Amino acid sequence: MSERHITRRRTLGLVIGINVMFLVALIIFLLPDPASFFSLLGFGEHVPVLGWVLAFVVTIVFSLYTLWVLPEVRSFVFEVSWLKALAIPLAILSGVIEEVFFRKIMMDLFQDLDYGIFAQIFFSAVIFAAIHLVWGIFAKDWRMMLPVFLSTFVLGILLSFVYIASDRVIYPAIVAHIAINLIIEPGLLYTAIRQSTREDSSS
Repeated sequence: MSERHITRRRTLGLVIGINVMFLVALIIFLLPDPASFFSLLGFGEHVPVLGWVLAFVVTIVFSLYTLWVLPEVRSFVFEVSWLKALAIPLAILSGVIEEVFFRKIMMDLFQDLDYGIFAQIFFSAVIFAAIHLVWGIFAKDWRMMLPVFLSTFVLGILLSFVYIASDRVIYPAIVAHIAINLIIEPGLLYTAIRQSTREDSSS
């Protein structure tokens, strides 16, 4: 079996597993009080134009930067496959859950604890980046840890600015996060799993 076939199969399995994980997280969020969860999303609330403009700019700039520094991700942007199809619910679920938790819940919690706006942004971005160090575990390559941390830390800061610019209404940040995931996440997952496959074959 070729390395490419093994990598594809492993990536598909990982995407399915992460989809299940985020679905369980969504159910846990919803079960106690569905109305409260949907109110967190802020649908129907007024969003300043600046919030939507910043969401669009963040989506374009971060996606283009990622495609520039990781050329292997580009081949997945226009690909039609089961991997891309399963990446759609992954993009939606992760975008919703992560933005509700890391921006809406965490930043509002730090605000309630009387932290200033920059501290809210910094701490939520640090925790967001730390969680994404799992990419290095997927790839079995510790050299990925610092680049992954820095890139997701910057993304966390950018999405926090979207949240603040939207008058703390979360759904523009959710839309930006989903769009970024749709563009780059299948390629990122494949790249991480390919590195893991190569580590396995060389050991």
